[in-house]
Amino acid sequence: MKWEKKGLIFKAENQSDWWKSHTQSPIAMPLDDNRIRIYVGAFDQFGTTRIGCVDVSIQDPKKILRVSEKPILDLGRPGTFDEDGVFPASVYRQGTKTYLYYTGFQKEHSVRYTMFGGLAISEDQGNTFKRVSEVPITDRSDEGLYFRGGPSVLNENNKFKVYYSAGSEWVEVNDRMRPCYNIYQTESLDGIEISRQGTLILEYDKNREHGLGRPQIIKIGDTYQLFFCVRTLDMCYKMGCAQSKDGISWQRCDEKLGIYHAKEGWDSSMVYFPSVTKAGNKYFIFYCGNDYGRDGLGYAELIEE
Repeated sequence: MKWEKKGLIFKAENQSDWWKSHTQSPIAMPLDDNRIRIYVGAFDQFGTTRIGCVDVSIQDPKKILRVSEKPILDLGRPGTFDEDGVFPASVYRQGTKTYLYYTGFQKEHSVRYTMFGGLAISEDQGNTFKRVSEVPITDRSDEGLYFRGGPSVLNENNKFKVYYSAGSEWVEVNDRMRPCYNIYQTESLDGIEISRQGTLILEYDKNREHGLGRPQIIKIGDTYQLFFCVRTLDMCYKMGCAQSKDGISWQRCDEKLGIYHAKEGWDSSMVYFPSVTKAGNKYFIFYCGNDYGRDGLGYAELIEE
């Protein structure tokens, strides 16, 4: 598996009152034979995230076709789990419906915040979404007291494999308390009702990392591939990957990605939040650059399986 970085696609700069900066946590999905839609976390002037989107050309992803003028998904109601921010986790299409899994933020007092997973569904080709529920679909449980979100699904044989991150700890990194979480797997019959208990499949290395998050599941050939965020103790956050033949037992293979920080420029300190999608006969990884996408959104292309 060999990927080639292709460069910067888009940098958000004062798009609107609700979108002042950042393309955090990109999630890509082909809309048709010509367009890829990339859902992103858009920051307002206070750093609060709503979900917007950027449409690009399949033939040339650096060609911008459309940028959303209003949020695809806005904040939750006061007091709900997603009142202080929402950003994309994964997207899945089933028939005429588009499932947008997302992570919601809520500020807290004894800890900085909590994050749990939600779901919104579109019936107009992903242009507008309605929440399935105002409570999380990956809610707080013993495996994740503070964090249980970022769900990604793969539908096989009328059953959903569900991958997500969960954790119950904080660690001080770079003079600030940072969240710690690992990656879990479970199953669901409909992709909506998800068990409160999963199986731990990937753990972060405490000598170098403080979290593995927002997993992305895809099957390339006969191999399951899991792409995820790696939160490193040196704060040079990056992407990781793991492979499996059954979707249950996993082996990390980060070195196979070959997508590293640039020596300078928009992705010199972060290559983060990978989103892998197949468009036509090509596979792309879309990802955000420095400071969680403050410096922009870029991509890489699979050139050798």
